[in-house]
Amino acid sequence: MKFLFICSHQIQNLIPLFVELEKKKDLDFKVLYWEKLDAFHFDHEFNSKINFNVNRFEGYRSHCLSKRKENSNSIFSFFNKFYVTLKLLIYLFKERQNYETILMYGYYFPHIISSIFLKLLKKKIIIRSISYNLGNKNFAKKILRNIYYRFSNIFIDEFWSVCKLNTDFFKMFGVDQKKIYLIESSQLNKDFVFINENDFINQRQKIISQNKILPKQKIILFAGKLIKKKRPLLLLEAFIESKISNEWLLLISGDGYYRDKVLDIIDRNKKKNILFVGFQNIREILTLYSLSDIIVLPSDYGETHGNVLLEATQFNCALVASDRVGLYPELINNNLGLVFDAEKKSELIKKLEHLTDDKNLLEKLKKNSLEYSKKIQPEYIANKIFKLLRKK
Repeated sequence: MKFLFICSHQIQNLIPLFVELEKKKDLDFKVLYWEKLDAFHFDHEFNSKINFNVNRFEGYRSHCLSKRKENSNSIFSFFNKFYVTLKLLIYLFKERQNYETILMYGYYFPHIISSIFLKLLKKKIIIRSISYNLGNKNFAKKILRNIYYRFSNIFIDEFWSVCKLNTDFFKMFGVDQKKIYLIESSQLNKDFVFINENDFINQRQKIISQNKILPKQKIILFAGKLIKKKRPLLLLEAFIESKISNEWLLLISGDGYYRDKVLDIIDRNKKKNILFVGFQNIREILTLYSLSDIIVLPSDYGETHGNVLLEATQFNCALVASDRVGLYPELINNNLGLVFDAEKKSELIKKLEHLTDDKNLLEKLKKNSLEYSKKIQPEYIANKIFKLLRKK
């Protein structure tokens, strides 16, 4: 069985899944990247040079259509996508004997044009998308989206959904429910990142020492890009205005255009229980999850399903998210955390106060979260994918 996975660039949470798929004896698996993004590169949303400190190519076969890039900003420019389309078509034609089933990661137009071409070659095409239909869009944009997605879906055989809102998105644009399969997004897990338990413990002690975090300190964590969409300022304001006990520490991890605003708010309010730690690589951020009790993702429209939430579940964390985060129905349905109305800061305050005050509720949500994490381990998702491929 020859399976080709086409992806724009190296996405860290996908790497453990690729490694697990490579282990399948009856699966001839390969990843095709548009770009070879440098390990140390400038990320336009983090607004700085970053290195996630995870090996992005070891343990599975891959090929990159481009030479090494040091800036993520150019990947999705119109010119680059046009250039990628040409290179994709040439590669797919030359390698047509080396794959049977192709998965396109995202509705980018290079993937859709390639899907039309692959139909002529009588290949099976799967789309893997994290798209939703949340947000305020004008009439013209709704019409254009409707045309684009419905046209694209004509050339796709299967649709692999990551969650309920993603399934709803597919159905809204004419996809038959029978063609949609739920394949949850796998997490970047502890076992993949750390050599062994001692390696993890040493990293944990290093983080505690560097940031003077008491081992028994109760922590609310924001981890991610400090940009408008992620709304770190909303969380800061809610925490400052709340009546949360001083035994709780708000930990802000990340970087981006709002960095100075975050630091200014912290400085002006002189709160001793707010700590900014800046950008953290994968080893560091997983360690912060393990030290935290609550993970908050207060995002506005444009957020995907919420990787930080998925990654944190393995560390026994309760989750708090706005109702504009793609994963929010799963939080409710699996009782993993609390969801607040994105337009109401007062509701975020109430949710945080309730969760930090009610120890029984906190422990219940943490337990459920840890149990849920078993369903999104890379090995579990790889087995699910393999069974589905063999079934067909």
